[in-house]
Formats: sequence, C-alpha cells, structure tokens
Amino acid sequence: MSEKKEANRIPYFEKTWQRHQNDLDDVASGKRSDIHFNKKLGLAYVVIIEKLKHFEGEKAGERIILEEWQKKAIVINFGWQKKRLDKDANPLLKNGKVHWVRRFNTSFYFITRKGGKSLLASAIGIAESILTIEKGNQIVSFATKKDQAKIVWKGCKKMIDSNKELSKKCTEAYSTLIVNPTDTTIKPLGRDSKTEDGLNIGFAIGDEIHAHPDRSMIEVVESSQSARVQPMMFYITTAGFDTASVGYQEYEYATKVLDGVIEDDSYFAFVCQLDKDDDPFDESVWHKANPNLGVSKSYDYMRKQAKQAKERSETLNNFLVKDLNRWVNASESFVQFSEWEACGVDAFDTSDAEAVFLGVDLSRSDDFTATATTYMMPDGTFYTTQHYYIPNDNVSARARELRVSLEKWVLQGYITATPGATIDLDYIALDTIERINNGVDEICYDPYRAATLIKKIESESGFENCVQIRQGYLTISEPTFNFRDLVRTKKLLHDKNPVTKWMLSNLSILSDAAGNIKPDKTNQNRKIDGVAAIINTLARTIAYEPEEESVYESRGVRTV
Repeated sequence: MSEKKEANRIPYFEKTWQRHQNDLDDVASGKRSDIHFNKKLGLAYVVIIEKLKHFEGEKAGERIILEEWQKKAIVINFGWQKKRLDKDANPLLKNGKVHWVRRFNTSFYFITRKGGKSLLASAIGIAESILTIEKGNQIVSFATKKDQAKIVWKGCKKMIDSNKELSKKCTEAYSTLIVNPTDTTIKPLGRDSKTEDGLNIGFAIGDEIHAHPDRSMIEVVESSQSARVQPMMFYITTAGFDTASVGYQEYEYATKVLDGVIEDDSYFAFVCQLDKDDDPFDESVWHKANPNLGVSKSYDYMRKQAKQAKERSETLNNFLVKDLNRWVNASESFVQFSEWEACGVDAFDTSDAEAVFLGVDLSRSDDFTATATTYMMPDGTFYTTQHYYIPNDNVSARARELRVSLEKWVLQGYITATPGATIDLDYIALDTIERINNGVDEICYDPYRAATLIKKIESESGFENCVQIRQGYLTISEPTFNFRDLVRTKKLLHDKNPVTKWMLSNLSILSDAAGNIKPDKTNQNRKIDGVAAIINTLARTIAYEPEEESVYESRGVRTV
C-alpha cells in the first residue's frame, strides 16, 4: 500500500492522541510547568467504569470492558491537571503543596450511533460522583426535554442498582440519585423542568446536543458552575441534519482545537469522522467514524445500512449522519486546511516583486476590517501578509461570541484595536497611506463598505490607483478559484497569521447556476474578512500577468 493510501487510513481521532503526546513533550522539556499529567487519576475513572455493568442489549448484566480507544480518551480527558491560581497569579498552596485541579473544563465526544455514547456518559457520571473532590457536588444530564435528559440518568440508576457496593451508598428521591459519602446528586434537567433555581452544577452531561436549537439551556448550566473548583461541561453527540444547531457549532470548535486553528487549553476533543474525500461505501474507511466497529457495531449492520442507502436514496442522509458522522448540508471546505498550512513561511524577500496590491475588506462598523498586502513575484508565485482592525470596546464581547483569542491576537500585534465602539477610519487611513508610501501599485476594495475609507485615503494621499472589486459572481469567481488553485500548488505563500488561519477555517462558497462562485459572507459570526481581502488582491493580479505570445507573431498567418 502506498504511503498516501496508508495515511488516508489514519483516523481523525488520532489527533487527540497527538495533542496529548505534544503536551507530554512540552512538560518533559520544561516548556510548560503549569500543567501535568496525573495518569493515576485518569486510570481511576477507568477502574470504576469497568466495575459497572451493561444495563441494556445483549450484554445486559455483563461487566463493562472498555476498548483501548475509550480507555485512552478517558485517561487523557481526566488525567490532565493544571495549577489553580489565585488573584495574584500565584499557585495556591495546600499543605505545602501546589493545588492542582482538572485542566479540561469542556469535553466533546463526537461518536456515531451504536458507538456506546449513552453508556459511556452514564458510566463517567458515576465515576465523577465517586472521585469528585467537592462534597455536595451536583451532576446533571441535561437536554431540551426532561425525557431526553432522563436517558443518561436512567443509565446511571440502572448501573448503580446492579452494583451491590454502590447501591448501598446511594438513595433516590424525586428523580434524584444521592451518592454517598461525597453527597453528590445526579439528576436530569430539561428546559421543561419545574425549576432551575438553586443549581450549583459541577459536572454537566449534554447528550445528543445536535438536537439543541440554541445555547439557552447550555448557558443556564454554564452560569451555575461559576462557584465550582473544577467544573466540566461533558458533551457527547452524533452528527445531525441542522448545521445551524449548537451541536454543529460545538463540532466546528472542537475540530479547530484539534487542527490547531484555535488554542484552547481547557477544551478536550475526541472526534470520529470520515475524511472529506472518503467514499462512504468503502468498508476500509468506516473505522474512522466507528472506533467500536466490530464490537458494539457489527460489519453486518454497517453493510446492511450501506446497501439500503445505495438502493433507497431517501435513507442515504440517515446513513451518512448516524453511521458515518457526516453532517448533512454542512459546507465543505473550499481550501483544505493542510494545504494552507503548507504555504506558510517564516520569512520572504519581496524586494524584487513585480507588483504590490493592497486588498481591503470592511465588515460592519463595529466589527473587523481586514487588509491584505500581496506581492506578485517574477517566478509566478505570490506572497501575502494580512493585518486586522477592530474597535477596542468590542474586543471582549466579540471574543466571547466568536470563541477565539482576540485579546491575545491584539497583544501579539496581528490585530489593531482602534479607540471606541466603532471602527476608526482615520486610524486605518493613516496606516494605509504609510503602506502606500512604502510601495503599493493598487488598492483593491469592496465598494459596498469601503467607499468612505477609500475616499479619505485618496483625498489625503493623492493616490489614484484605487480599484473597486465588486463582490458579484462574475467579478469575484475567477480570483476565488485562483485563490484555491494557488494554495493547492503552493504558489500563494503567507506569513502564518493566526487570525487568517482561523478565518480560512470559516470559508465556505456559494455557487450560481452557471458554476460561478464567491465567498459566503451571509453569516456574521463566520468571519472570512482576511481571506476576502486576499481574493480582492488576486482579482487585480490577473491584469498584471504577461500576455502569452500570439502564435501568429512567431509563424505568421496560414491560409487554407
């Protein structure tokens, strides 16, 4: 088997193992001293879970035996710890020792149907009730409906009832399990529950969050965790049919953490899915989305589902979503993340550039503005750098909404926070004029939002080479295709800007009936401003490319 084909067999979920190994290496080298891996603690969860019994199906009554991938995920998830810091950023001392608490406060498991999701969630809930460091902890299984929330809760109850030692330590009253000696409660919570008052949740299990229409229930639970020493939101779900759902938003965030697009040290992700180009009817790739294939899910079952999906088109989407964890109606990536990463360079000599283009893309007046400087080189390659602006008063709020490190990027200099609550055009104009003075052939801009800024630049600098790049299909389709092709062929090099890296991960494409395309700007929270600015520059590089010599110039006109 070729190296490429062998690489294609590597499951996406192995990125979880690689992230873990990278962290171990950082700790061993002394690069990080704020975290450590407590393998003994992680294994304690495994030991407790394997003392429990299956409560349904053909294995009901048998001891749970975790698969290696399950053990590994659990140990990593619960074994990593971080130093707890006080207001003065000094480690809290407890009996003369540093006080360590759990590192991951959010966990996301993306597992297919019959992958043992509810069983795993219930078992982890029980292990948490025993190992919690906080007496009087509250564990909830939550959903939009209480009946749905009860699925995991009932699993907890049945597993406790079937264990003599645990059943002696547990009492039940009004759909609440009380586990002693930690005095931990386990109960279901739905939006239709009688009350949400008095919640002080330490561990929250969100089962099948792809069914949540919004974040309202999640926000209720999260707000109740503020007083806990080491809270956790534990999500476990399959894919779904609604790409506007909370589940899809969480899935996107989890993959960006694993891909390194977003740095979130408190987020654990385990994602089982096919790769984009995998054939869903190829048995050799099914294990990527189904690590329990051959255990809790049989090949015969999968073959039956695949045959049905081939023969009856109305069942195809259900097969893709439930058995292969592929979101239906989700936008496919126009540019592969790995291809973009391969184009990054640490330094680039632009001294012999044939032309320099400055692209501008303005969003709302209270949001991002992006600029891209693209250098056209003699050998047919391009080099691009980007910079961003955002109103200072909105940085924290937008960081929370977008779930990215805007404050960090401001400190690192990738984003300029302009004074006030709306974008400061004077500030951007001064920056742009300085760039013009350093050598720019054209400014390429979207006239819909940038007209005022461009007028200001022209009047204050006397620069006249400002070109409108309208964002309709006919104008922007060719440079958008060029953007993709240049990345694929490693001819569009870039400066590894992390903001652009994040925005590229948000890029999706709209098409018209004729096959023309353009970037999708309809979702204000899927920011692509930096990519749009680059594409604006590519719209003008076409005009600077040398024309191919006409065949008639070399051989003259032939007659027939």
